[in-house]
Amino acid sequence: MKGFIFTNFIDFVEQSFGLEMVDLMITNSDLKSEGIYTAFNNYEFGELQSMLTYVCSKSGLKPEDALEEFGKFVFPYLIGKHSYIIKNYKDPLDLIAGIENHIHIEVKKLYEDAELPTFTLVEKTDKQLIIIYQSKKGLTYFAIGLMKQTLKHFKVKGIVTIDESFNQKNSNAVKFTITLED
Repeated sequence: MKGFIFTNFIDFVEQSFGLEMVDLMITNSDLKSEGIYTAFNNYEFGELQSMLTYVCSKSGLKPEDALEEFGKFVFPYLIGKHSYIIKNYKDPLDLIAGIENHIHIEVKKLYEDAELPTFTLVEKTDKQLIIIYQSKKGLTYFAIGLMKQTLKHFKVKGIVTIDESFNQKNSNAVKFTITLED
């Protein structure tokens, strides 16, 4: 997993819980890297899991809630780094629908070795988008945070829901429905 996720997670923990929590998290998590990350290097996903587990155990947050908030936190970083991609989109559903066939292609140009989830478009209307998110890392709620922040970025109200029955049938895939509100 790319280091920018780790550096942003540390920033997220610092802003949410303070520098002391960051120090305790790094000290008490099983980190092969010893908590030293650079944005462009790759690190083991287990290190993020270890830090997330520690933060949740000390803060009382559920992992799902922490990941969703972390997704919202990372969104401005991604927009800032890749604004040349984002400016091509006029609404949130088009942006989310374009992840696989546009955004991830551009990301792969920059980071050939990036391990990205897949987003398969099922259905799109002016007010609703249905996609299948597939990832071996299980960062479903991180993706939800990014999608919710996408709606906010475009100043649009909407809801993101998970089809729980679909999730049970296919353990690595989740079906999302993003519905815009009037």
